[in-house]
Amino acid sequence: MILKMEMEIIKKHYDDYLDSRLDELWDIAKYVHANPEIGYQEKKACSIQCKFLKENGFEVEENLGELPTAYKATYQYKEGDLTIAVVSEYDALPELGHGCGHNLICTTALGTALEVKKFMEDNEIPGTLVVMGTPAEEGGGGKIKLLEKNAFDGIDAILFMHPTSDTTRLAGECMSSARIQIEFQGKSAHASSHPNKGINALSAANLYFVATGLMRQHCKSDLRLSGIIEDGGKSTGQIPDFVSIKASLSCFKAKDLEDYTERVRNCAEGAALATGCKVNIKIKPGYLGRVPNEILSEVCRKELIDIDEPVMDGMPFDYGGEDLGNVSRVIPICNPYVTIFPDYKISNHTEQFRDLADSPAGKRCIQVSSKAMARTAMELFMNPEIVDQAKEELKERMKDE
Repeated sequence: MILKMEMEIIKKHYDDYLDSRLDELWDIAKYVHANPEIGYQEKKACSIQCKFLKENGFEVEENLGELPTAYKATYQYKEGDLTIAVVSEYDALPELGHGCGHNLICTTALGTALEVKKFMEDNEIPGTLVVMGTPAEEGGGGKIKLLEKNAFDGIDAILFMHPTSDTTRLAGECMSSARIQIEFQGKSAHASSHPNKGINALSAANLYFVATGLMRQHCKSDLRLSGIIEDGGKSTGQIPDFVSIKASLSCFKAKDLEDYTERVRNCAEGAALATGCKVNIKIKPGYLGRVPNEILSEVCRKELIDIDEPVMDGMPFDYGGEDLGNVSRVIPICNPYVTIFPDYKISNHTEQFRDLADSPAGKRCIQVSSKAMARTAMELFMNPEIVDQAKEELKERMKDE
């Protein structure tokens, strides 16, 4: 039995091992950054990760869930009751490249896996360690597709890092979202000589925006509803017979999202009825909000503090969204956001964030994140009852969703 004091010495030993491999990991991060690939096209990023994991003793299943750039890498010293997954993502943004720092996410997953595997191997720790390679987070929903293909089955807990700015934090809630397409069909007529013969689709669109604007008063403050007119008519002398609206809707709770979605539908149908138009409404689900897990987060918080990384109090919410949210409703997650710019808050999806992801600050982010998540995984493998508690917490949190 490993005593608590011995465990701290052991963790430091494997942190030193991570440091000895850090330059190698940083080369991978720089390669992924220099070769940005958008969702479902991440062939180079996927290949270099799979090659690295195979060379370091993992069994790698490629084409996971019939997604060519998804993979699952597995290590097991001997069979145990616990399976812990470290999640990797590696898609870039169109034109901008790695402005969200996904090159750091995938390399941190490799670093975490290296350190945990070495710990399990040297100390004959039972259990299964998995690295899940998940493509297309930036709008493609790769994790959702893998979830639907049962690729996450059997995993007891998930560790996932995302780079951020300002102070490092453990992630709280984020937004659930839906995408909405509305098409109003009217009847064209000459706007001056025969306006009485026309049915104005643009009037229906305007009424829709007025209705949804008035709706906001009766919604919670976290509602985010935006929209643009993609096609609003051909000329001022012709009554528009067709208008297309593209909209997005988001809020924290999934049950609120369902309610707001119906209200938006009613606004569109009411606008059509009032103006005599026909309407076609298409609503596509986006990402569901993240369900945080305090049990796992507090384990990771302690490890971040033990390696001298400042951490925000609590689990702050954010107004973004990620496909990990869907997974977090099935499997408890630990989701540290580790800073690459501690001075103040800056935006992801910017050139500044992209450049920081290829700087010494990015390398430090990999180092801190890998150590913190590896230490967390060690604690979970040594104390599997923590994961049982995390699962119970997830059940309780889902009652409010």
